[in-house]
Amino acid sequence: MPARLCLCSLAILVSGVSLGFARSAASPSANLNGVVYSESSNQRIRHAAVWLCDAGGNRLQESITTDSGEFSFVGIPAGAFLLKVEAADYLPASVQVDVNFGTQHGVSVFLKPVEQFARKPRGDSAISAHELSISESARALMDAGKQKLYGDKKPAEALRDFQAAVAKAPDYYEAYYQIGMANLALQNSAEAEKSLQKAVELSDQAFADADFALATLWLARHDAMRGEPLLLRGLDLDPNSWSGFFQLGKLELYRNHLDAALVAAEKARALAPEQALIYRLLSLIHMRQHNDSAAVADLDAYIRLDPDSPEGLTAKKIRSDTQSRIDKAKAAPLAAANHH
Repeated sequence: MPARLCLCSLAILVSGVSLGFARSAASPSANLNGVVYSESSNQRIRHAAVWLCDAGGNRLQESITTDSGEFSFVGIPAGAFLLKVEAADYLPASVQVDVNFGTQHGVSVFLKPVEQFARKPRGDSAISAHELSISESARALMDAGKQKLYGDKKPAEALRDFQAAVAKAPDYYEAYYQIGMANLALQNSAEAEKSLQKAVELSDQAFADADFALATLWLARHDAMRGEPLLLRGLDLDPNSWSGFFQLGKLELYRNHLDAALVAAEKARALAPEQALIYRLLSLIHMRQHNDSAAVADLDAYIRLDPDSPEGLTAKKIRSDTQSRIDKAKAAPLAAANHH
């Protein structure tokens, strides 16, 4: 199950030609932007075809995703639309979206790899041996809840499905994990923590997704006594988790263990080079190490991935200030030499 906690979607350029509707220059218009991801790896999918369709499924515009998986539709009327997405080696997907006036950010589409779909029961992207022992009716509720949470962005409705699943299967720790994710989406961290603890306990700390999620909550409260062992346990189970190494890098930075923080952050970058948050962490580490040139390179990478969000605008300001500091340091010896 890919970790989608704290995932940030970008939105820039690459729109297609309008095929289905015309609008006058005086008519108000809106923009729709987003990113297409692989559900199995959380990596962005380039050159995917994204069709903007009306509510009846009639195609209106097409956009092809960039090398960073981004798509955009510019100057469209507000209203309800359907996004149909296709990419080589992935199953097609459809997502309902509501477009309002002004630029829209944060539309994320996750595609299932064809190979993954063929080898796993329909409707579940990462089913485990434990889940296979769960009743089919409970798993059906789980599938429905995940679609509502991750696809439809309706966490309250998803929560009801997950709760119904654990009512049918009290040892369904994967469903308790999803209850935690739904509560996080609803900004109910206290209930999320209870459910994640239940998932960790029922799985005997053998379910990496729950270990990472609960460790992240505890570490955010600076509770390293409980959070660090659980984070390391998660990394033992899943050594390819970029989010696990990202959290480890944050922890080591907080402790001012800069070399260890850099090693962890670089592992995270190697695993997920298109995750903007990693470059922000790297920039903080490099600035703490007084390596301004490396920090500027990190900030450039962050800005490329997240140029327009409030965090992206802050990164631009920090990048400008850091570059000014580098320029002044280079100019100082010249100024001193000219003075003499």
